Amino acid sequence: MFAYDTRRFQKIATDLDLPAFRLAQVRHWIYKSFTGDFYEMSNLSSGLRDILASKYYVTNSHVVAAKTGDGSVKLLIQYPDGAKIETVIMGYRDWSSACLSTQVGCAMGCTFCATGPMGLERSLTSEEIAEQLWHCCHYAKVNSLKPIRNIVLMGIGEPLANYHNVVGFIGKANAPELFGIGQRRITLSTVGLVSQILELAQLKLGITLAVSLHAPNDKLRNQIMPISCKYPLQEIVAACRKYTEVTGRRVTYEYLLLEGINDQGSHASELAGLLRGENCLVNLITFNQVPGVSFRPSTNVGSFQRRLAQAGLNATLRRSIGQEIDAACGQLRKGFPE
Repeated sequence: MFAYDTRRFQKIATDLDLPAFRLAQVRHWIYKSFTGDFYEMSNLSSGLRDILASKYYVTNSHVVAAKTGDGSVKLLIQYPDGAKIETVIMGYRDWSSACLSTQVGCAMGCTFCATGPMGLERSLTSEEIAEQLWHCCHYAKVNSLKPIRNIVLMGIGEPLANYHNVVGFIGKANAPELFGIGQRRITLSTVGLVSQILELAQLKLGITLAVSLHAPNDKLRNQIMPISCKYPLQEIVAACRKYTEVTGRRVTYEYLLLEGINDQGSHASELAGLLRGENCLVNLITFNQVPGVSFRPSTNVGSFQRRLAQAGLNATLRRSIGQEIDAACGQLRKGFPE
């Protein structure tokens, strides 16, 4: 791999005795033009292109399959050890967002998620997560899609269970000489790992923290999210309150509505009580069908949202895209279904 770290990038430039303007040219080809072939870097000398091609790759991973539909593209990416993950490009009117995975598999065991039953294979390094972003940017460029402007760390895996690599990736994504994506355009989603939320707060990043609640009380949440037995809701909300105090950033609470499970008026009232007085946004999510899972999408979305609004909470409904290609929220796996 060439470099997804500014210090390593500089070391390569030093080793090759590249002047500053040459280094800037190479960076531009890789991170602005998203060119993966050194021989296409036309303003470099043929000798330098030969050297680069003989010593480095732009990525160690590669896209082995792609599916398109419903305003999104799902890419299947394979790493040198054979591990595979899915990542998604979501198209909007003026830009695209990249939904990235942070682990191969997931240990959280959420009952409504396609990845839940698969378990955790391993975490991804910060460079491997950055390669996903590069592949998304490259695909968007080659296929004339809207450029990648936003990042959501909502793919396969629990980002805060891979804390140091995820924080390292955010630095790479934000670095002006690399991808140059502003921190306010990055959203990190978590089931609510309390100690990591508090640790993340101390970094005072400009990212958006999105916490998956999906239930208004611990008893119900434990049934659909087994990992929540370790993290009571009151502790999660307290950690998020501290996060907002330290960073000045409002927390988003994600709430997946499941028919007859967590979508009744009593649930809305209980959720309003849990979050009363908090500086937050509630993002309601419609359930996307997952094979082997018996949950159904709620038919009470509108009334649930109105109850929250009446209680003084700012509640929005997330637009769902990617269902045609099993790329919507909760549908990602470690490989395309056969």
